[in-house]
Amino acid sequence: MATTGGISLNEINPSTVESLIVRNLYLCGEVIDIDCDTGGYNIQAAMSTAWLAAIDINKKAGA
Repeated sequence: MATTGGISLNEINPSTVESLIVRNLYLCGEVIDIDCDTGGYNIQAAMSTAWLAAIDINKKAGA
């Protein structure tokens, strides 16, 4: 296992990874409370959540 703990998934918009508590705060990678086996899954989760954040940030910026 990689990590345990972090920001609860109940506090994050799953479509954008934006905090539901603090506006314009995006949570990516190991700060999120997800557990996974080693072998690239954690890297995939970090990259996927960063991608979701980038899309929403660009959308808000009008890019």
